[in-house]
Amino acid sequence: MAGRVPLRVCLFSGASSLPVRIADHLGLLAEAGLAPELHLTRGSRELVEGLLAGRYDVVHAAPDNFIEWTDRTGADIVSWIGGTSGPLQLIGSPELAGVADLAGRGIAVDSPDSGFVSVLMKIVRAGGLAAEDVSLVPLGSTQLRYEALMAGRTAATMLALPWSAMALEAGFSLLGDRDHVLPGLQGSCGASLRTWLAAHPDTADSYLKALCAAITWLNHPANLQDANRYICETYGTTPTLADAVRRSIMDPRTGWSPSAFIDPAGMETVCRLRTENGRPPDGPPATYYSLEPYRRVFGFGLRPCADQPPETSEVGAECETATC
Repeated sequence: MAGRVPLRVCLFSGASSLPVRIADHLGLLAEAGLAPELHLTRGSRELVEGLLAGRYDVVHAAPDNFIEWTDRTGADIVSWIGGTSGPLQLIGSPELAGVADLAGRGIAVDSPDSGFVSVLMKIVRAGGLAAEDVSLVPLGSTQLRYEALMAGRTAATMLALPWSAMALEAGFSLLGDRDHVLPGLQGSCGASLRTWLAAHPDTADSYLKALCAAITWLNHPANLQDANRYICETYGTTPTLADAVRRSIMDPRTGWSPSAFIDPAGMETVCRLRTENGRPPDGPPATYYSLEPYRRVFGFGLRPCADQPPETSEVGAECETATC
């Protein structure tokens, strides 16, 4: 611990956080000069309230949560680390054949105001139902909702890996898939208070580098057996399912990018979806994320907009392309 910088990170227990947990498991965060404390949350409210109260430095969740809380409270939460965009699926009880069968039923969610609810309602509308045809029941994290679905306490819920694959293996019904109705979404990301990010650039850069090292390790063929074993032990999956989880989370199209890059186009999609659901963001998409850590770590490939010199450009005013 001596000489290392404390870093408090809060995240959900699902497989979307795999690179973060691998970075801690392998000691990559420590090698980067950090003394990490990883906290698993039971819900987005607990996670974001902990960030606002100063209990956490970095939190990982759906960016929709951070936009919602920024607009609602005026807190300046900025997303700056990418994550997965999927898979994210609406899973229902075995007797349900389609979205239409959810009419008059309750659907378990983390929070009715944010998270995956925007995606859920997109799937509901695509299935021919209106928002008033279903009710949203707040239950907390994906694991808690998965347990409620298995026990018959809810008719359906949105699930990510490994819970979605485990439910399908158990005979539950696939009612909708985010990728079919909403490709290109930034499904998860890491965020901090903008004041913390500005005051701790070296810590942020070290964290980003450690995550990239973990992603590289997960993608290396020599490590696949060890990676799958870790997934089995951590998430309680079978070896076959563990391999499928790893491949999905590491898929560059729907999983983590090699540089943990937060996709500006994906963040635009998040904002557009909120508008479709009657909750438009207070500001343009670029106000909710920053590419500044990438500019420092991978600076040769990211530039501010041409009309703003690097030394005067503001965070959030970046061009939404990565070009040399």
